[in-house]
Amino acid sequence: MPDRTITTDTGTTITATEEGGETLVVLDNPGARADMRNLEAGRIVTGGFQPAPFAAWGLTPSALRAIADLIEGADRA
Repeated sequence: MPDRTITTDTGTTITATEEGGETLVVLDNPGARADMRNLEAGRIVTGGFQPAPFAAWGLTPSALRAIADLIEGADRA
């Protein structure tokens, strides 16, 4: 399955990507520090988002809406 991407109103790009049989949610913002770019925020497991315990930045309202849209879009595909 190809990567699915949404860009939020803050410029954060949220991507659902397949890796090793799992669906990872990766966030990137061009304004972020180099060590905070393209990081895994969690995984999509059985149709739900399982956030990584260290990735609170992936739990903003706009990020969660985008992740939900990615999950729902995959269900329709």
